[in-house]
Amino acid sequence: MCEPAPDRAQLRELLLAAGSAPDHGRLRPWRFIAIEGASLGPLGDAFASAHAERDPAATDVELGRSRSKPLRAPLIVVVVACPREHPKVPAWEQRAAAVCAAHGLTLAAHAVGFGAMWRTGWYGDAPKVRAHLGLLDTEDVTGWIYLGTPRGNPPPPRPAEEPPVTWLD
Repeated sequence: MCEPAPDRAQLRELLLAAGSAPDHGRLRPWRFIAIEGASLGPLGDAFASAHAERDPAATDVELGRSRSKPLRAPLIVVVVACPREHPKVPAWEQRAAAVCAAHGLTLAAHAVGFGAMWRTGWYGDAPKVRAHLGLLDTEDVTGWIYLGTPRGNPPPPRPAEEPPVTWLD
């Protein structure tokens, strides 16, 4: 993806839409970290450092690929699950709500003409990346939402398929 990405006012609207995710207990067990411009480079450095720690035999080329991953879009929103102690809403359900918020962000971005790509992976579990993001021990990266303008011809949406449904009569 390339420029333009949503500006701060547009991103605020997208995050408001994302925040309407289903949320048992209205706990809002998520938060967002927006990373753009010059801040993408240090994130890439954290990715490369984590890669080197995970695989000491990684080549410079492999570390360079890790370092360049955040540069695939002009804006990344990290969706962070923040489960809270609650007597009726288990942590797994709160993490599911954060997943819904991430999905809502991608849908909202596409609805207003931006490109959005949801990435996951081990980087969110790496101590160096977690420290870079300032995550608490109780928080998890739900997804890295890359935002911008699609380059060229984006792939068409997936064709609708018959859903697997079992009817209990």
